[in-house]
Amino acid sequence: QELVGNDRNGEGGRGKQILAKLQEMVDTECNADFVCPESVTGCDANIEKPERPIGTWWGMSEEEKVEAKAEMEAKVDTFKQQILICSCCDGKSLQELVGNDRNGEGGRGKQI
Repeated sequence: QELVGNDRNGEGGRGKQILAKLQEMVDTECNADFVCPESVTGCDANIEKPERPIGTWWGMSEEEKVEAKAEMEAKVDTFKQQILICSCCDGKSLQELVGNDRNGEGGRGKQI
């Protein structure tokens, strides 16, 4: 099953680009060096990718922006780690983990 899309010719879009990047991460990281936790949890439901707040940046001070960016990066790191644990340790596919919300639909925000 190929997850790579190409939105330049009308196929896929940002959702498929995200899936492709996640698949590349899983393919790279799921190896003999990956250490699985003793207990694997949180792999039974769709894992929601954190969404960047839209429109809230304009009224923030620089300090608030730095704090919000750090919080967002921490959420994205947690999301990626959960994807790796569920893929590498529980054998789940990306489709099982992120569901149809990443299946070719566009969106706004920074790609992971």
